Amino acid sequence: MQEVSGAFNRDGIACGCRRSLLNVGPSSLRAEGFPGTSNKGEYTMSATQTVSRREFLKLAALGAAGAALAACAPAPPPAAAPALEAKPVPAAPAKAPIKLDVWTGWTEDAAKNIEKILDGYNQSQNRVVAQHVVVPEAMTQKLLAAIAAGSPPGTAVIFGANIAYQLAAQKALLALDEIGKPDQVKVLKDWMAPPIWELGMYEGKYYYASMWNQCWGVFVNTKIAKQQGVDPAKPPQSLQELDAVWEKLTIYDKNNNIDVLGGDLTWAAMVMGRFLGQYVSTDGRKITANHVNNVKALDWVANRWKRVGAKKMQDFYASLQGRGERSAGMDPFLSGLRATVVTGPWHFNTLRNFKPKDFEFTVWPLPGPAGETKKGMYTYGDGWIITKGSPDPAAAWDIISAMTGATGNRDVYTSLFTTWLCVNGPVSKQMMDWPKFKTEVIGACPGYQEIFLPDLFQSDYYLYPPKIPTSDSYLSLMNTEWEKVRLGQKGTQEALDFVTTQAQKELDDWRSKAG
Repeated sequence: MQEVSGAFNRDGIACGCRRSLLNVGPSSLRAEGFPGTSNKGEYTMSATQTVSRREFLKLAALGAAGAALAACAPAPPPAAAPALEAKPVPAAPAKAPIKLDVWTGWTEDAAKNIEKILDGYNQSQNRVVAQHVVVPEAMTQKLLAAIAAGSPPGTAVIFGANIAYQLAAQKALLALDEIGKPDQVKVLKDWMAPPIWELGMYEGKYYYASMWNQCWGVFVNTKIAKQQGVDPAKPPQSLQELDAVWEKLTIYDKNNNIDVLGGDLTWAAMVMGRFLGQYVSTDGRKITANHVNNVKALDWVANRWKRVGAKKMQDFYASLQGRGERSAGMDPFLSGLRATVVTGPWHFNTLRNFKPKDFEFTVWPLPGPAGETKKGMYTYGDGWIITKGSPDPAAAWDIISAMTGATGNRDVYTSLFTTWLCVNGPVSKQMMDWPKFKTEVIGACPGYQEIFLPDLFQSDYYLYPPKIPTSDSYLSLMNTEWEKVRLGQKGTQEALDFVTTQAQKELDDWRSKAG
């Protein structure tokens, strides 16, 4: 605030007083014991005073001057009535933070991780306390039951946008872009990468805010690669080239069974993303399981299994029983049973925790099909929803906004990627410039910035789970039919035509009953 000063001009006093009386300086009034300044800044007077005759005359003259000034001063205003004593106003009580339940499906160590992250959020502000509630299974059914009973959570994290689409279709969710104020919604939308914002849209409204998003790469055991004559510094440029490299990396035993698998990729959604496949029409009315690009994607998988031998592939996978990707030191990649694994950046966390000391690896981009100029990918997110009947949607918005990195201390958002090292891609590429994210996430995961983040932020085409109310059953049917084709039990076109017919019938029935 600018300091303002002022002074009164004594020359403007309108009375017949002699100007010389106004110029009596304090130096002419000095006497022993005259008021001075104590060490506390208070004026004091000594208890005894000795005044000489000359000094007495000086003081008398000063008194006369004071009397003259008083005589020419205007009459003082009448004394005001004494003011009533003001009663103290009690201070308003401090507003208690809002406590809000957050449902997630994480259990055991993962539950401890999310609780640690939510604690960081709670400590970063004083408006909301997020309280973690573990819902280990059947999240959709339990959310619907809680809504019906009038006791839903404040907010929830669900594993995949398809769950949000189904809940939104059943009128069980609040649209996030109707809860936040317009400026708040703009901040969140501007923060998120456009494809990730679009993932959360369903029938023109925004229901699902990803906390992170899947992106893909190929982890390579460099020792096996060199042993088999594959240069780990030269990644394949197409899925067809990757298939050929997998052949070179596969090691067979004396009975011609697979001892070390070079690599494999069978997940329908991930392969369809690379082939620019499609689940439904843009308006969400027509099932497109037999889209021409889906046929190409499934043919690529089926041809590989036919060449290697479906029985050999089945037997190898059966031998890995209990050795999942997240089974600590028994991970097939870490134990040398797979030369490569196509997966997400969460595998860095497994490597950090369980990698043998002499284990060396690199990461390749996951390419698309030969001849395709556009880069496609599949992502589904894990993210935030607000259910109908939430006790405080505004407080839930506060949590969501902070836990997507749009607002608040972004060190809190970064903790998602340090607690689970490089678990997925952030929802905004602006996080790549955040200091803690740069040093503790990007700096800890070689290939994360070069391979995984470009897959998420620089693709030309994004495949999402089908944005329809029957999303789960459609995906389940698609995966079942893909497996039949891999095993040689059905042809590609036959299987995908069947999925199209059945899924369309189910969707039409649902819409008919819903009115």
